[in-house]
Amino acid sequence: MINQTSNISLNVQRHHNTLVLSMKPFGRPSSEDFQKLSAMIDRAVYAIHSQDVALLVDLSELTSVSTKSAWNELLHGLKIGPEFKRIAVYGHNRWHNVMISGLSWLISPNLKVFRHKQEATDWVMA
Repeated sequence: MINQTSNISLNVQRHHNTLVLSMKPFGRPSSEDFQKLSAMIDRAVYAIHSQDVALLVDLSELTSVSTKSAWNELLHGLKIGPEFKRIAVYGHNRWHNVMISGLSWLISPNLKVFRHKQEATDWVMA
């Protein structure tokens, strides 16, 4: 199942016994895009009962984010982060990777940042 806002896509699939959510923001998503995304993630996590849920985040085409959007996503991450068995984030922007690594202790102990998509995919599906 694929859901999309104007600047964020969310794909939901099963991998063995794990529900895997793949999220990809691109360009400069608006605060409204992130609100819609948060609702889609909540529906996927809480409506589809699965013992193991993982999240794969592709930041490779994200150009920027507003402060308001970043703050709202951090708050949502604090709420829903513990629901995920693993969270893999990858992208090419060193600043995004450093920022997310620094916040990982708030969101989930099982959050890892990767520079390559295949490494992130392999880890989140393990």
